[in-house]
Formats: sequence, C-alpha cells, structure tokens
Amino acid sequence: MSSVIEGFSYDIFISYRQKDNKGDRWVSEFVAVLKDELEATFKENISIYYDENPHDGLLETHDVDASLKEKMRCLVFIPIISRTYCDPNAFAWEHEFLAFVKQASEDKFGLKVSLPSGNVATRVLPVRIHELSPEDTRLVESVLGGIMRGVDFIYKSPGVNRPLRSAEDHPQDNQNKTYYRDQINKVANAISDIVHSLKYGKTESTEKVPGQGEVKIESKTNLQDHLKILLKKHKIKRSFYIIIIILVCLFAGYFIYKSAYLSKIENKIAVLRLHNTFNDTTLIAPAAEFIEALNEKLSIVRSISKTPGFLTDKFDETEKSFRLIRKDLKSGYVLTGKIRRENNEIKIIIEFSTTKDIKLLWSNSYTWSNEHASITTSEIVRVIASRMEIRLTPEEEKQIDKEISDNPDVNMRLISANVKLKDAWDFYNYRDKFLDSSSFISAITAYNEILKKDSTIAEVYAKRSIARSWGFYLEQIDSTNIDECMKDIQKARSINNNIPDIDIALGFYYYYCTEDYEEALRNFQNAAQKDPQNYQPFFYMALVNRRLGNWKECQNLIHRVIKSNPQEALFLTNIGMTYSFLHKYDSALIYHQKAIDQIPYWPAGFKNKFETLILKNGATSEAISLIEESIKSTGDNMKKHRVLISMYQSSYSNALQIAENSSVSDFDFKGEKYLYMARLSKALNNQTNANRYYESARIILSQSLKKSPKDVYLHGGLALAYAGLGEKSKAIEEGEKAIQMASRQNRMEEIDMKINLAQIYTLLGDYDNAYSFVSYSLTNPSFFSKQLLYIDPIWKPLLDHPEYKKKIKNLEN
Repeated sequence: MSSVIEGFSYDIFISYRQKDNKGDRWVSEFVAVLKDELEATFKENISIYYDENPHDGLLETHDVDASLKEKMRCLVFIPIISRTYCDPNAFAWEHEFLAFVKQASEDKFGLKVSLPSGNVATRVLPVRIHELSPEDTRLVESVLGGIMRGVDFIYKSPGVNRPLRSAEDHPQDNQNKTYYRDQINKVANAISDIVHSLKYGKTESTEKVPGQGEVKIESKTNLQDHLKILLKKHKIKRSFYIIIIILVCLFAGYFIYKSAYLSKIENKIAVLRLHNTFNDTTLIAPAAEFIEALNEKLSIVRSISKTPGFLTDKFDETEKSFRLIRKDLKSGYVLTGKIRRENNEIKIIIEFSTTKDIKLLWSNSYTWSNEHASITTSEIVRVIASRMEIRLTPEEEKQIDKEISDNPDVNMRLISANVKLKDAWDFYNYRDKFLDSSSFISAITAYNEILKKDSTIAEVYAKRSIARSWGFYLEQIDSTNIDECMKDIQKARSINNNIPDIDIALGFYYYYCTEDYEEALRNFQNAAQKDPQNYQPFFYMALVNRRLGNWKECQNLIHRVIKSNPQEALFLTNIGMTYSFLHKYDSALIYHQKAIDQIPYWPAGFKNKFETLILKNGATSEAISLIEESIKSTGDNMKKHRVLISMYQSSYSNALQIAENSSVSDFDFKGEKYLYMARLSKALNNQTNANRYYESARIILSQSLKKSPKDVYLHGGLALAYAGLGEKSKAIEEGEKAIQMASRQNRMEEIDMKINLAQIYTLLGDYDNAYSFVSYSLTNPSFFSKQLLYIDPIWKPLLDHPEYKKKIKNLEN
C-alpha cells in the first residue's frame, strides 16, 4: 500500500520497542484503534507501516539500513515513547527513530512542516506512554532539536505510571485527566494537519483584521509572507508583533532551559569540608574522617550524583558560595557542617540545603567517634536520599550498613586508605598528573598500616594490589611492584576468594602490568558475576573489548553501564569516546556533555566533545563556541584545538601563528606541534618551511623514541615526518611498524595508525594505497569521518584526484 503522496511508501510509520507490546499488547491495540479513527478522519485511505515482529524480521547479518530504507519513506513517523524506547542502543532508536530524522531532514519536505494554523510541527509525532525521567526526556529532545511535543497516553495515579488503556477500570482516578478516545482523536487530527500541509501546502483561509476588510492568504503563502502583509497594512502594529515574538522566544527559551539544564542538577550534591569552629588542630583528622566516611556511603547510592571533593575545597558556607556551587558545579544540593569539641566529646552539626533558593531542608547534631561512624553516616545518607526524594534499593540499604571489620578503627582507616587511592587516581586523570608518586605510595602506606592492626582482611590486600598496578601503569612506582601486586592477590585469595575486589585486582594486574587482555577480561567477568549490581567491572570489560577490537561486545557492555547511571566523569567521556568511535555521534555528544556537567573544570570532557563535533558536523560555530567555553571553564589554553579549528576553516596563516606561539606541551606528543606547522606551511604553498618543520619533527621524535620505544604515536609521527621529507621507504616502514605494534596492544590505536598511514601515502602521492586505508576507516569503527576528510588540508591531493573523489563520495560513513 502506497502513500497519498507520490514517491513515499507509507503515510505513517509506527516505531516501538517489542517490550512495550507484551502482555496486554498495548501497541497492537493502539494501531487498530488509530486505523479506525483515521478512516473517519480522511477521505483517502491512509497507509500505516506497523511491524508486529521483532526487528522487522531482520537479523544482525542483514543490511538493516537497506531493508528499512523504503519503509522509512513515510510522511509521519510515530515513535511510541516509553522508558524502554529511550535507549541509544535499541534497534528502534538507532535504525528507526534516528534514521527517520536524518532521512526526513534530507527529503523534499524536510523534517518540519508549516501547518494551516500558522504553527510549525515536525513530522515526528511522539506518542508517550510513560512519564519519563529528565534524562530520557533530554535524550529524545536532543534528537528532535527542541521540546518534545506529542500526545500522551499515560495513566498516572499515586505509585502508578503506566500506559493509558482503552477501557480503564477507574478513569476518574487518572491524575492526567486524559481519556483514551480523546487522545486517539488528537493523534488522528495531528496526522491530518501534517499530511494535508504536505500534500496541499497551506489551505486557503481568510482572517479578519479589526476595523478592516478580509485579508486573503493564498495556499502557498507562508507565515513570514503573512506577517509582511499584515505589517505593511498596519505599520502601527509593528512594535506589537515584535514584542509578541520576543515574548514567545523568551518563554520557549525558559522551558528549554528548565528541561535541559535544571533537571541535570537536581540530583547532584556538593559535600563541603567541616568548618572547624574554634580552629582546634586536634579536630582536623576527625573532620576529614567524617567527610570520608560520609562520601564513601553516598557513593553507594547510584541515583545521587556527587560533586568530586577536590572541586568543593574552595567553597564555604556563604550564600554566595551556594549560588556559585549551583552555577559552576551544577549541584542542586549542598551539605555543610561544623565540628567542635564540647567537654570530652566531639560534636558535629550537619545542615542540608538547596542551592536554588538557599533553603535549609534538614539539620541535626551528632556526637562523633569511630564507634558511632557507621550508624551516624548511614542515618545521614538515608535522610539526604529522603529529602532528595530518592528511594534506596534493598542492595543499597544493605551496602550502606555493611562494615568490613568489627574493629571501628580499622573500618575508618580502610575508608581513609580507599579515599587516598581514589584521590590519587582522580588527580592523575582530572588534573594532569597534579600529584607526584607520593599519592599512590601514600595509599599503599595506608593499607600497610591497616594490615599491621588486622592482617586477615582480604579486601585490604586486594585494594593494595590495585594501588600497585595503577601506580605502575602511571609510571609512578617501579616494576618491583608487579611481583608484590600478585603476592597481595594470592594472600587475599587465601583468606576469602569470593569477594569481587580480588577479581578486579587480577583484572588490573593483567590489564596494566602484563598486558594480557584475555586474562584481564576473564577476571573482570568474574567480578561482574559476583557483583552484578556494580557497573564498574562492566565498564572495565568494555575497555578491554575496545582494545581487542570486539566492537559489538564493547557496545553491549557500554549499554549495560549506562543503565546503572554512572556518575564518574572519566567513565562518561569514555562512553562518549566509544560511541564516537562507532560513528554514533549524537550519543557520544550526550555523554561528553554529561562528563562536562560532572566536572566543568576538566579539559578532557571539552576536548573529546570538540573532536566528536568535528567528526559529525565539521568546523561549525558550535565547535568554536565550545573552545571558548572550555577556556573560560577550565583555564586550559586549548592551543592545539585552536590550531585545528583555524586549520579546518582554511585560516592557515592564523593556525600557523597560534602553533608558533604554543609550547610542545600543548600537544599530545613531542613533535606533533612541528608536524602541524609543516602541514600548515604546505597548505600555504611554502614548501621550504614545511621541510624545515618536518625535519624538526623528525629529530624530536627520533630522540623521544629512544626513551619510549613502544609508543605507537611517536612511531606514527616519525613516519609522517619522513613522508613530508619525501623519504618514502622510511615513512612506509615506520608507518607499518606503528600498525603492527598497535595491533598487539590496542585495536583503537591500530585504526588510528591506519589513518596515519593513509596520510603518509597521500603525502607520497600513492593514492591507491591512501584510498584503501581511507575507505577502511570510513566504513569501520574509527575516529574518522567524511566531514574531517573534507576539511583537513592533508587530504586535498587525494580529494583533487577525480577518480578517488568520486569513490570517496560514494562511501558510507
């Protein structure tokens, strides 16, 4: 059955998750009732594509895009928006929702349509069957490019959030006061408006202006023409219309802000250091121990996002600080406290407030000691969750009350040691090696002190092993710790082999110390089986699979992690990088932004988002704005990215000037600065300077490889330098060597080195081999795209060749 408009396969496409059509088969009933309503609404027969079988009968081995392409050629797309539909990895989301938006945006009508009423609608008509979380709402709106407007079929009553049924037992109890029959009619009327607008343009209408005759608007006159006619005839009303437009924009902006910004921060809390009322030096340690114990238990509650402690250190209890915490740290709540000594007791006063209106929600005082630590901090966490309207899961309740040892002093020392370990890791990742090797050494020392008091705790040995493997990986402790790392694991196993921390320690040992990725994967899998509620082993498994090139499994594991709502900025931006590598740029941008929201002072989140924006859209104003935002938020000069954006916009002289005024440390590896300066000089037709910079890069990279012979990026950079100097055999030898080394270490790096070799062949004029690697990178997971290919001047010789230009144009990305 074809569409009422020639060239389209169907009038309506119904997209949904199979999970939402089980039980009472809600979707099937909706389609059947909608068909009846459409027959009463349209004179013509309206065709609906609705597949009752999972995935349209398609298998993973089939060409999904080709199989659905014709069916997706429809006038109106109706996604059944549920909690399960809002899943970037779901078939319906990826191959139907995203695919239609892309396809409709490029067809003859476009995604948006002007209605006879003068309003503008999209050809996506959402039918919502659940109240969504703010995160899911933002996800849908990020695809639609605006506020989600559709028709709701939701039955909402105390404790109930389900699809509205055609025959409700108690329709009067629905808090939304909607009725199934009315909502069906709304859907049919909305479809009618869209279809008729697409088929006929605007219908003829007449509008009366007070005190005047009729102004006839022809069917092809758009809203802008209509306003021009009115304003021409009524110049005195020009200001009125301008004011109305401004007010509409302000209201729209407010609601977008409310849904996209405010909802991000209302589950986030900043925990400040305790204020030492009388500057009593004997209370410094107890104050720190209290915050450590509280943060440890807060981290158990996955629905609460906690601002990292190193970001809150500079804030105090003033109203100004609270507002800055909301603005800069995106935290909706703040916990503050005072500590003082009263007689022989330590008193702690806790206050929990909102940052929006500086409203105190709860306060209490406690007598603090190691013996009371568990009960006190558990109570505070429960109160915080209650005030934030977050329901703790049974597993979270259990974990909050759990203690490793019967000795309160040992428990507090373990909390302190764990915090030292996490701080060492956080500062390395978020502050560019801000701390020296004493960070990991201090964590190991703290675990040593615990074992002197109690040598029977398996978790302590496992944690010390992790500290050693991380310290070795980051080159902050020497290789003698590798043997000690395994001894700790063996000791932990002899005490209690059933705890997940031992498997995680083994995973890190094989991942970081011996680079045995298969063994690392096996041990992370064991940890996940023992503690399926913990998303971290699944995240580590995803990273290992990413290194091994198991892209499908990596994506499945990332999806598993996402369901647990991770709050670590490092995890979030890595999720974004994985999606970007898989060419799923919209999803990547969401998670890079989440990382930025979590730690707005961290440059890596901005840099990764910038690279994804370039891959998706090229050198747009959005990418430029992001650089400016990053400089303001992080203090990082973003020199390399400023060079890149100028180069991608063909402002080669400006890019070269920025590069000349930058330092080597502004780039990812030694010699990279000079490689870019050579590329820019060549783009400016200054081959003499290009050769000079390539020679500088060759010297620096050759020296650097003596210290780091396994660094594939140094090998790849040296190969580019040789190619720029015209030394063909050396360039290809180094380029292939980089690929071979990366293939044994990291498949993501291997793809990078294949792109690098494509650049080398382009510089050498070997376009056959260059095209071979380009086509591979565009059609397989990679940090490469057509957009990047077209804007980077290094590819210009390849793109200027008619044969390869045509071939590249036909490639899918």
